[in-house]
Amino acid sequence: MDITNLSDEPLGKLHSWVPHDLSAESMVFLPDACPGKSPLPTGTAVHTRQPDWRKFAVSDCGCGMRLLRSNLAPSSLSRARWDGVAERLRANKGRLGDLGGGNHFLDALEPFDDGPLHFLIHTGSRAESGHVDDLINQPAKFDVEFDRVVSWARDNRAAIQDAIAGEFGDLEVVLDLPHNTYEILDDGSAIIRKGSVRTMPGELTVLPSHMSGDVVLLRARDAVGRILNSLSHGTGRKMSRGACKPLAEAFDFAGLRQKIVIPAGVDDASLRTEGPYAYRDLDECLALIGEYVDVVARFAVVGYMGHL
Repeated sequence: MDITNLSDEPLGKLHSWVPHDLSAESMVFLPDACPGKSPLPTGTAVHTRQPDWRKFAVSDCGCGMRLLRSNLAPSSLSRARWDGVAERLRANKGRLGDLGGGNHFLDALEPFDDGPLHFLIHTGSRAESGHVDDLINQPAKFDVEFDRVVSWARDNRAAIQDAIAGEFGDLEVVLDLPHNTYEILDDGSAIIRKGSVRTMPGELTVLPSHMSGDVVLLRARDAVGRILNSLSHGTGRKMSRGACKPLAEAFDFAGLRQKIVIPAGVDDASLRTEGPYAYRDLDECLALIGEYVDVVARFAVVGYMGHL
């Protein structure tokens, strides 16, 4: 297997994360690479000819990010409006428009170039994703169900957009890109992307860091073809959720709430595993993929919600 290591992890550790039954032509580890509960590590792309490759493509299928541009100035973000969005999303629990938990979030963003208020949605297919798990040995049914789940996840982000629009007015979709997908190539082989975004040369993608860190809009260079046309969906965790507890106890969440707007009802305790200390630095990650991308725009996070 040909491995491209764009992470800051040693190659030996990366090998230990690869499923023992994976047979692949090549594998790309992006800066946010880390092991998780899914068959493949997050932050990877795999090119394989293995007949039973679908067993590696399960887990949060279709999860992705949607970047939105408003017609309003960043100063229009108020606590009342942000609380209003949160209440609309809470009302969607268990159906379309449910933000979900874990590292899924909604950010309000202020461009560095004095542009309008933007929003970034990160969420997926919720329990729908589990419907593909029992179909890994039935390729035709798997593909149909996988496509349905990816569409459901996109519709879920669209419903969250509707909730935001209810408070902030019309919104333009800048991009909507899933990062848990597969692609069957013309020769019958497949590219599986886990926590990585299919990005062709010249296309845009978005890279967030953490709840109070910057977000960048990127354009892929031609060189992205050398890494399976795949880019990071975030900077990635630098520690497990379990390791966050000591840092969370010492972290100044009150200070965080003075810097960014967090809606009422989101307790500090629910943010402990997602605090800024848990994620890798944005600029360090950009340095690792610098030859593959150009930065188009940079945003500051001015509002955050998650764990609703």
